[in-house]
Amino acid sequence: MAHDHGHHANHASSSRVLTWALGANGALLVVQVLGVLAFSSLALAADAVHQGSDVLALAIAVVALAVSRRGSSDRYSYGLRRAEVMGALLNAVLLVAAAGWIVVEASRRIGDAPDVDGWGVAAVALAGLAVNGGSAWLLGRTGDRSVNVQGAALHLLGDAAGSFGALIAGLSVALWDAAWVDPAVSYLIAALLLWSGGGLIRRTARILLEGAPGGFDVDELSGLMTAHEQVDDVHHVHVWAVDSTLVALSAHVVVAADTLHDAQIVAAELEADLAEHGVAHATLALECHPCQDSESGEPC
Repeated sequence: MAHDHGHHANHASSSRVLTWALGANGALLVVQVLGVLAFSSLALAADAVHQGSDVLALAIAVVALAVSRRGSSDRYSYGLRRAEVMGALLNAVLLVAAAGWIVVEASRRIGDAPDVDGWGVAAVALAGLAVNGGSAWLLGRTGDRSVNVQGAALHLLGDAAGSFGALIAGLSVALWDAAWVDPAVSYLIAALLLWSGGGLIRRTARILLEGAPGGFDVDELSGLMTAHEQVDDVHHVHVWAVDSTLVALSAHVVVAADTLHDAQIVAAELEADLAEHGVAHATLALECHPCQDSESGEPC
C-alpha cells in the first residue's frame, strides 16, 4: 500500500512537471522556428524538428499518464496502465523519424551551406539548452521511474544536447566562419536521436511482448519459491511487466500441506517473499502433486 501511495505521489509530481515542461517547450518551439527562418541554420532547424517532436512527446506523455491512472474495469482488469508504454513507444518512433529527416537534410546541405547568422543561432540555442536541461532536471527530481516519464526525459535530454550542438555550430560560424560545422553537428544530433529512440523502442517492445523485465531472473525467482520447506516443486513460471513499474508473476506450486488452509498460508508467505524481490502481483496455482507430463496431453 505504501508503494502504491509513493507511486501515485510520483505520478502526480511528474504530471505537474510534464505540464509545465509542455508549456515551456511549446513557447521555445515558436522561438526556434522563428530563429530558423531568420538565421538559416540547419543545426538549429534540426534542433527545432527535435523540439517539435519534443512538444508532441510531452503532450503524449501527459495524456498517457492521465489515462494510465484510470482504475480497472470489467473490460480492462489491469486498468489502462499500458497507455504509458504505448505513449513511450510512439515517442521513440518520433525520435527515429526526426533523426531520418535530419540526416536527409544535412546530406542535401553539406555541399551547399547557406549563410548562417552565428550569433543569432547561438542565442536561440542557449535558450533551448536552459529550457530543456531545466525540464529534464525537474523530471528527474520527481522520482517517477515509469517508461513514459523516462521517455519524455530522454526527449528533453536529447533536445538539450541538440541545443548544445547548435550552440557550438553558431559559435563556430560567428567566430571562425566555419559553416561546415552547422550540417556536421546535425549528423551528431541525428545519431543521438537514433540512439535514444532505439533504446526506448527496445524497452517498450519488451514490455508489450511480455518479456521478463530487466533485473528479474526467472530461475532465481523459482529458486526463491522452492527454497521454502513446504514447497516440493515449482513449474510453469511466467514473469512479465504490466507497465514499466508493475511486475507480475504466475506459477504452479506443488505444496506439501495437509489442508487447503495450510497451503494458503504457504502461498501467502511465498507472495510476501516475491514482493520483497519486486514482484507486485503474484498468482500461484497450488497443487498437491506435480502436473502430469505435458507430452501425455493431460492439462496441468
